[in-house]
Amino acid sequence: MTLLFALATAHAGGTSLPDRLAERATQPDVVLTPPISEPSPAAGSFLVPYTPEGEPDPKKVGTFEVAPSSCSTELAFKSVTSSEAREELWMLDSGAGATVGLPQFGVKIGGGTKSVAGISYTLQDKLIVDTSSLKKLEACCMKNPDKCTEHYIAEVWRGTGQLHRIAGTDAALKTSLKALDKLGKIDFGATKGWSMSSTWEDPQYFAYRVQRLQLPSCTSYMNDLPEMQGKVRFAGVSKRTLSEQDARRDARSDARQQLVRYLGEEFRIEGEEVISRAEALISGVKDGLTCMDEPTPSPEGAQHLARVMMYVDAAAVEAAVKEMK
Repeated sequence: MTLLFALATAHAGGTSLPDRLAERATQPDVVLTPPISEPSPAAGSFLVPYTPEGEPDPKKVGTFEVAPSSCSTELAFKSVTSSEAREELWMLDSGAGATVGLPQFGVKIGGGTKSVAGISYTLQDKLIVDTSSLKKLEACCMKNPDKCTEHYIAEVWRGTGQLHRIAGTDAALKTSLKALDKLGKIDFGATKGWSMSSTWEDPQYFAYRVQRLQLPSCTSYMNDLPEMQGKVRFAGVSKRTLSEQDARRDARSDARQQLVRYLGEEFRIEGEEVISRAEALISGVKDGLTCMDEPTPSPEGAQHLARVMMYVDAAAVEAAVKEMK
């Protein structure tokens, strides 16, 4: 369990010991996890912000849960060798990994609580996202926005290491601060007040880094979609509706109308059969993409607008035309 204590003793300059410690600690953009042989959470997982149902739990405000996603499978990762050996104090905000049970100690700083972890580690390799796969992730998230959040795990660290705990006393903190001031770095073996709480000698995954998913706007994404050889492209745009599902359905209907007009103008075919043929062609499309504009507020509620791009097989269009003639 995380050891939490409050320290308010000030030194001659008026700054509290926790504040001074925070100034000297590293604030990494990685999250510590219990060492494990396989990445857990899995690389590519999305972070889901804590959303209370009813009265919020103060302990969970600002934290995240980690959730797998079908879009995560679109990401590819590669291993990069590393040989970094470090001893560090990590000052960690609450968030993902805040309740993993690491031997951290919490200190009251600036009206809030920070967790401090003493860690010495030798980094052997990292799993990092292959940037060539980001387009596939982007397309999946544009098509399935409910499957993605703003942040995902883009890097996982593996190596050997030790976790250290400091005694919960002002004297121990003072000793550590003096060593930091003198050496400019932490030395767990030579600094009084520190004890080793756990160690792993075989390479394990012990930390991950999060990256923000920055999707383009729906309009710009649609405009940048390429032509596809052997395909005829049709775009549909919905009316603004109070239902996202209705907007998606309306955009698909608009794309069908675009196909009807294409058949009528390009091949001079009219009538109910054209509409039924267009519907058959559209219903067989598997590589379409639907995305949503940002909802706009209205007195009735948020209004949704959907856009769809559908690639219809050119040979199938020609075959349908021949059958109708």
